[in-house]
Amino acid sequence: MSESAQPLFRLDTGGYELPLRWYPAEHPHANIVLMGALGMAARYYEPLARRLCEAGFNVALPEQRGHGDSPVRASRKLDFGFREALDEEIPAVMDWLSQQAPGLPLYLMGHSLGGHYAAITAGRFPHRVDGVIIAACSTPWPGGFQGTTRRQVRLLCALIPVLLRLFGYYPGHRVGFGDREARTLMRDWLVMARENRYRAAGLDEDLEAGIRDYRGGLLSLRMAEDSYAPEAAMASVSDKFVSAEVTREVITSEELGDRADHFRWARSPEAVVNHVRGWVMRRDVDRKQG
Repeated sequence: MSESAQPLFRLDTGGYELPLRWYPAEHPHANIVLMGALGMAARYYEPLARRLCEAGFNVALPEQRGHGDSPVRASRKLDFGFREALDEEIPAVMDWLSQQAPGLPLYLMGHSLGGHYAAITAGRFPHRVDGVIIAACSTPWPGGFQGTTRRQVRLLCALIPVLLRLFGYYPGHRVGFGDREARTLMRDWLVMARENRYRAAGLDEDLEAGIRDYRGGLLSLRMAEDSYAPEAAMASVSDKFVSAEVTREVITSEELGDRADHFRWARSPEAVVNHVRGWVMRRDVDRKQG
């Protein structure tokens, strides 16, 4: 698939135009909604999206509100949180995909924050989601970390409320974690850090209950040298899927051909795509045999 063949759509999600990159496979066997980490523009994931497309997946890559091609930026006057992504944007992408490529299995794949969105969405719409793929995705709950990283997480959690009061938004580009983020989004993020629970301001739902009841599949991909998502911290996400068929796999630097940290895998995606494709194919075989 050539660079020029990758179109950018804008979906109306009720007053907000969501930029969406679309990678249609020549002979698709499944649809994937691919969601990025906190503060990351969609274009960062283009190598991953293209390689997934070459492997036979239709890939829809939405832009995070406030980043990349998004028409808005967080400010003291412009605020938003998890709710907008969970209640407006991701369902709109799923609806759009069902029109573009009906009848195919749907997988939600997310990196870090995008993985949390994928998990929550599967719990909210279980009959629409055939499986969840989380890559380098952990909650920021300090109990999942050790040593210096745990102290850094605690310091960040103490610093964020101060910055929100000072700026009216979170200046992550100055702190070195995330980017310019909306204050409600970071307050939703802080709930994960303090309680290891999902909550979204404006959504009166038990988001954890839906995940506990989800009976699809979960593939958890951990990068061996990822200090932001070590084994215990990633388990704080995958352990929420008590009714699902959970597969945990580790990708090393040797397999990746690059440092297996929190970010580089998305730019050197061959190993990750191989894991995803193998897992989906095994699920397809099991489904047909069952």
